[in-house]
Amino acid sequence: MNTERDKLEKANLIENGLSVLKDTMKTLETVETTLDSLRETKWDLVSELKKLGHDFTATTEGMDVVLSAPPSMRF
Repeated sequence: MNTERDKLEKANLIENGLSVLKDTMKTLETVETTLDSLRETKWDLVSELKKLGHDFTATTEGMDVVLSAPPSMRF
């Protein structure tokens, strides 16, 4: 049965769900912006270290960088 109480509960659930969704989207936007900035910093540092002659293929950590590098970046 769709009583008035059921309708109000459903409307409240929808309102709460939309509020959580809105907050989640804002949080994701912030995280994505931060992640983009961190990635840019990472690749700037990798480029600088490469120019200084660092051999990224010589360490396990360096190989992680090599394996995650875009195809345009050569090691």
